[in-house]
Amino acid sequence: YAQIRKKDSLRDITCGLEQHQSKWFHIGLEKIKRSTISDANNRIPYQVYEQLFYALLKKVEGKQYEAKKFRFKNPLYALDASIFDLCLSVFEWAKFRKTKGGFKMHNLFDIKSQIPVFNVITEAKEAEVTVAKNTAFPLSPDSIVAFDRAYIDFNLFQAYENNKVFFVTRAKDNMRFQFLGQQEIPRKKGLQFD
Repeated sequence: YAQIRKKDSLRDITCGLEQHQSKWFHIGLEKIKRSTISDANNRIPYQVYEQLFYALLKKVEGKQYEAKKFRFKNPLYALDASIFDLCLSVFEWAKFRKTKGGFKMHNLFDIKSQIPVFNVITEAKEAEVTVAKNTAFPLSPDSIVAFDRAYIDFNLFQAYENNKVFFVTRAKDNMRFQFLGQQEIPRKKGLQFD
């Protein structure tokens, strides 16, 4: 509940749950206190949550998101990163700006299953392209990976080419290039430009 509703404190969790007292019986609750939740968080080992995660993951593995107009035969992935802010006074190790703390999660996301395939957590100041170049993401030949301009690196592109991985990105505004020609466009496929 707390994760899905993006609750960020014990008080927020208990206030939210108190709004749904009529549903407590169905999940076996009689009363809710902040101290009880806090004690449970401290007492329950992380392995319980890890096992729960893998049990849920096993249930959804192999299932695919059905999009009628958006189908690919090849494995399709999105590669991106997000910064998660942390309180600098509590997490001094996470400093990445003068007054800000945080970490960065780099994520390879399987579009078909709608499940992250691979995550890498780094300091917030770590460049996305550096992680992409130094991480062996599980991309099989004929995979398609889409990413933003933060990942533009021609050595990375060549590594994808050598591994027969297709990639899609947008060019940076200041990118210098030479137009070599136009590919034949198969009109039936809906492609507009290649």
